[in-house]
Order: sequence, then C-alpha cells, then structure tokens
Amino acid sequence: MQQRTAMWKSFLSPALGVPASDFKVINPYWGEAAATFAWNHASLPAQDVEKLGGADVDNLLAEILATEPSVSLEGAPPLIAVARHSLSDAVDLLWAAAAEQATASEADQLATLASAAMDYAEQNPAPSWVHEVADDRDFVARLLSLISIKEDTHHEEFGSSTGRQAVGRLREGIGRIATALPRATSTGLLAATRARAHRSLSLFLGDVLCYLQQREEHSAHAPIARTISDAIEEAHHSRTDTDPHVVVVAHSMGGNITYDLLSHLRTDLSVDVLVTVGSQVGVFAELGLFPAVAAPTNHATQRVPELPNLGRWLNIYDPDDVLAFVVGGIFASAEDYRYSTGRGLLHAHSSYFSRPSFHRTLARRLDASRAKK
Repeated sequence: MQQRTAMWKSFLSPALGVPASDFKVINPYWGEAAATFAWNHASLPAQDVEKLGGADVDNLLAEILATEPSVSLEGAPPLIAVARHSLSDAVDLLWAAAAEQATASEADQLATLASAAMDYAEQNPAPSWVHEVADDRDFVARLLSLISIKEDTHHEEFGSSTGRQAVGRLREGIGRIATALPRATSTGLLAATRARAHRSLSLFLGDVLCYLQQREEHSAHAPIARTISDAIEEAHHSRTDTDPHVVVVAHSMGGNITYDLLSHLRTDLSVDVLVTVGSQVGVFAELGLFPAVAAPTNHATQRVPELPNLGRWLNIYDPDDVLAFVVGGIFASAEDYRYSTGRGLLHAHSSYFSRPSFHRTLARRLDASRAKK
C-alpha cells in the first residue's frame, strides 16, 4: 500500500492536475470484515515445497524469462539482459526489487525516480548504451544520470540523505535480482507460486461469499459495504479547490463492491471517475448478482444504462489474469483497456500496482478522461 500510494502521487497527481502536496489518497481495508478460515486453510492441498524468500522479485524475473524467450543471459548480468530486450521491463524489475525494504519517505523518492525512468524508457526504448555498460551497477548509474527529475514541494532534493538512500535502495535491488536468478529458473519456484495462487483463490472465493452473505443480512450497513462507503464519503469531505475530484481505483472484488454501492446500496454517493482493475463486475452482472442490473431482453443490443452518480468508468484488465473481465459489452459508456503485466496466469491478478508502467498507463487514461469531461 505504501509503494502504491507513492506511485499514485508521482504518476496520477499530474494527470489530474493536482499538486502532489495536495493529492489525498485514502486506502480503505475491508479484509478484517471478510473471509476467515476456521481450520487455517486445512482445505488446501498439501504442498511439500519449501517457502522461498524474495518471492516478488523471483516471480517477476521468472515470468520475464518464461514469457520472453529472446532474453538471453549468456554473457550479460540479468538486469542488463532484460534491458536489452525491454528497458521498461528492466525498470519494472529494478523498482520491484528496490521497493522491498524501502521506508515511506524512500518510497516517495523511488516513485518519483520511477516516473522519470519510465519517461526515459518510453522515449528511448532501445538505447545503444545498454550494450556498452559492463554490469548492472553501471547500468543503474547510467540510467540515473540520464533521467530528469521534476522537483516540487512534495519531494526533497535528491541530493538529500533520503534521496541518497532511495538511490541506495536501487543498488540493493541489483543484489536481490542477482540472488533471485537461480530461484527464478528453478522448478521449485513454480510449485511454490502455484501453492500461493491456490491460497489466493480460496481467499477470493471466501471474500465473494462473505460479501454476498453480509449484503443479504445487513444491506448497506454490512461491515464490508460500510468500510468502502465511509471511504467514499471521506473523499467527498476531503475535496479542495486544488483536489476537487473523487476518483475510486478498485481492484478485483473492490470493483464489485463499489458498483453495488453506487447502483443499489448507496445511490446517494457519487464518484467522478471509477477505475476497476482486474475486476469481475461484468461476470457478476451476467450472473444476476447485482440487484440494480436486470437481465437483457436482447443481449446483442441492450446495455445497462449509465449511473447518474458516476461520471466516467474505465476498466483495466490483463488478458492473462483469469479473474479479470471486461464490461464494455454489458454497461453503457464503460471503457475497457487492456494492460499486460507480463506476469503470466499465476501472478497477473496481484501484479498491476507494483509496476511503474501500469501507473504511467493509468495516468494517461485519467488525463484523457479529465480532458473529455
């Protein structure tokens, strides 16, 4: 959450025209009111696999190597090898490794650096210098020397102690990537990540059933629904002249909850922009799980009308995310956008917010939304 919030301040606040110092982020957590497992996941199949450390970096590197066969590690350190194939992938990998132990202040600095690095990678997708640097440390030094930082009142100077510590985290990330390489190419990692995916799926199913049961018994006063509606109300009360919009970014089940609130449970709430990410709103509608959505008489032409309390709706999905669905064929004016996390079937669902490239893509879409309003 700390890393995601820092990324939003660096990438999204400029897109919305809000100074980073005035950009308010609210992170409601409803997990405490959701699924619990009475036998501590005893229903999961046994896995005789030792837990591996540094899973995020291991998994990201493993997915890159598995999905991009043209990445060659022969004669090149891992970060440089990835950069020679895709500089943006190298930025995602390096920042994922750097963020593991970062403090809150370092996270802000890293997010600002990530925004500048993504700018450079998009403008220079295949720079010749990635074939000239000798090792990953030289790669990071060269990249940092080429990116420009836009200073504002929210961020300290990068010559400060915190700025130097953030750069130090990037150098630490080089070591994590190097040590992750043997695990990323092992069969044990695949078994371990499958076990984690199995556990995550059981939690997702539990949360769905728990939410539906709570809604049936308590309607808008259900604990999960109240957590989200309270956060939207807080966002309304927090609006200022410089930060006037309420933008809800809802991941997975959060998208279903938010749509249910706006369409049925709390129609008194309003949202300027709803961004659903890796969500299931479309399939929930098709299954008749939203009281406000009626089945069509002609599914080929009929769409669910726009909500009067929702300004704009963007739905982002990864084609490899088996828990992500589109909405454009069901809801009028809802817009689907495809984004590839590059993480494959096992990890796509939980990987959107960890990648600087995702925040850059989302920022551009939000900027376009603001321009159209």
